[in-house]
Amino acid sequence: MGNIPVYGMEHTFLDEKTGLLYRNSRFRQTASIHTHTFYEFFIVAEGSALHLVNDSIQTITQGDLVFIRPKDTHSYQFYYSDDFRIINIGFSEQLLQNIRLFLDHTAMLRTLTESELPPCVRLDKSGREEISVRFEEIGALMDTPKIQKTVFYAKCCLADVFTRYFFSYDTEEFPTASCPSWFQPMLNEMQKFDNLRIGFPKMIELSSCSSNHLCRVFKSVMSVTPTEYINSKRLEYSVYLLTQTSKEIIEISMLCGFSSLSHFYHLFKKKYQCPPSRFRKMNGNYIQDSSPKTTGTDL
Repeated sequence: MGNIPVYGMEHTFLDEKTGLLYRNSRFRQTASIHTHTFYEFFIVAEGSALHLVNDSIQTITQGDLVFIRPKDTHSYQFYYSDDFRIINIGFSEQLLQNIRLFLDHTAMLRTLTESELPPCVRLDKSGREEISVRFEEIGALMDTPKIQKTVFYAKCCLADVFTRYFFSYDTEEFPTASCPSWFQPMLNEMQKFDNLRIGFPKMIELSSCSSNHLCRVFKSVMSVTPTEYINSKRLEYSVYLLTQTSKEIIEISMLCGFSSLSHFYHLFKKKYQCPPSRFRKMNGNYIQDSSPKTTGTDL
């Protein structure tokens, strides 16, 4: 952790007058792994990427709006193409507290700031375009001498983002009929690498139901089979190991829970359009073995 740059402390500072930061970046312009002293929203304006965050892998794609906290350590990795573009708005702790006082939703904000992974929502085309334009308008105002107007407009935009997309006013996150009460806790547990490596047997154990019933519910809720979900998450973890460590590919295959190296290669090539060795040459930036913790660690 000591070698990871802290944005806001070493470089990439917030604007002193407004407490804001604006970036509009293509994939090759995004930063290597880093953390912050400030908060940040980013919207994926174009394309897709792998989001390496807090020892986990997320696939982010066009329309995803993500809330990054100072504790988050993250970077981006290649995913299919270089058309990935994000628009960032960074903002200070003081600005967040001003928004909290205005909204009077301390508990909801605490949930967002204390969750293990950064909160993420996917917007439709109109929502994506609206948020992109508003973030760009904040950036444009930052280039003017109108400091008070810039800060006021930014506060209004950010408060609106929180209330429209991140605050839940419905106590039932999932309809009971479509998603049983055990499903989300089971899915949360299956993000842990040790459980993911065991795979489907662990999923059955966590769900406390028959394999047939689990498969029916999983397909209904997630639109994929349990096996497809597990393999997808294992492949995402393999990308982390390929790009961030010097482990041999056969070892990576076993660490990710694949009993067959050829099956791992087949699935990897199908998802990423190239074999693991080529993917590593294109995207690897490891210096030494720095694989994330595995015991109880979320993927």
